Amino acid sequence: MKTSPTTFAILTLGCKVNQYESQLLRERMSRSGCREDRADPGLLIINTCAVTARAEAKARKLIRRKLAEFPRAEIVIVGCGRRYSRLLGRDLENLVPPPRRGRFPFSPDGEGLRATTFAAGRSRPLVKVQDGCDAFCAYCVIPLVRGRPSSRPAAGVLAEIAGLVKAGYREIVLTGINLGLYRDRDLDLAGLVERACRLPGDFRLRLSSVEPEEKTAALGRLIASERRLCPHLHLPLQSGSDRVLELMNRGYTIGGYRELAASLRSDCPDLALSTDCLVGFPGESEADFQLTCRAVEELGFSRVHIFPYSSRPLTEASQTPAPPRETVKARAAILGKAALRAADRYREGFRGETVEVLVESLSGAGEGSGLERHYLRTVIRGPGLKPGGIFRGRVSGIEQGELRAELIGKPVPSPPAAD
Repeated sequence: MKTSPTTFAILTLGCKVNQYESQLLRERMSRSGCREDRADPGLLIINTCAVTARAEAKARKLIRRKLAEFPRAEIVIVGCGRRYSRLLGRDLENLVPPPRRGRFPFSPDGEGLRATTFAAGRSRPLVKVQDGCDAFCAYCVIPLVRGRPSSRPAAGVLAEIAGLVKAGYREIVLTGINLGLYRDRDLDLAGLVERACRLPGDFRLRLSSVEPEEKTAALGRLIASERRLCPHLHLPLQSGSDRVLELMNRGYTIGGYRELAASLRSDCPDLALSTDCLVGFPGESEADFQLTCRAVEELGFSRVHIFPYSSRPLTEASQTPAPPRETVKARAAILGKAALRAADRYREGFRGETVEVLVESLSGAGEGSGLERHYLRTVIRGPGLKPGGIFRGRVSGIEQGELRAELIGKPVPSPPAAD
């Protein structure tokens, strides 16, 4: 009979939700009496992702490498990649020889919607408020591995935020699989955010990705009225072609997306909009692709994440051939250039402006690097900088896609909670 491990380490692939769930496991392991030891773990937990074929391949490569690197460690595979691999009949756990397969000193079931108390290695803790999705976009396996939407009670979310703020964290990031589906009885995401902004303490609040839906417009009004809420939304576009959006089962048109973006910016003129674009979806023509390039240029995104289409078995899109790999690669490169032009134009508007930077790290020269409120990477220079603090600076230039700022005054206090 195996004895319980006394040391552990966690490796995480994938999204912010996976990162949050790894933190939940880290805290449960610690409470069970185990000590985190990345150099010589008795139990190695690998939290996997399934969103692309590349993510799956990365997980397989990582498992094999860690089996050799830690020959005495037991290994446990968790996450979306593990669940998806089991659906396909090629369980990732089969890569681990039976004598090396570990087990938790507790049952990991039900961990998904609990609470964290600290954020290992992070200046900006994640708080997961929602799980699951039933949108069934034609390319996506997430509904298969995450199940139907579920939400945490608002009281638990607010208590978790309050605890993290009390622990000294200055920025809290709300996340979920489909964040806009959050609902606790009659309370939606906007209502939850509004309540969170009323909590006491020195902090600011940020949202991760939200889908382009009609109710998303309420977030723009909230950002305009709540100083604590960062003026940045990640709003996935995926394609600028209505024909492709319909094939993707995205549920909106490019015209509707433009109207939503205009509404959000009407409420908050300096709002940063970032997005995702999927290139090479089955059936995407050159004309469809050009519409995506045009939309990226016209909508003025602050950042664009470009994903070459990856066929995922069990999805609707996997039944249709995609464009040739060389075509997809070329289109991704062209769209990347358009995205950089849009991002450069957005950043140029910050020259001479004052920004508030959450310092995440310090260089050997004492420069601080972190994110300002619009989710722009910023390097700030001046005395007294320290990780975890928010500092005000004036933007003096832009280098390699980063704002460069000079420190102004003392650390920034949080705005007071709303009445």
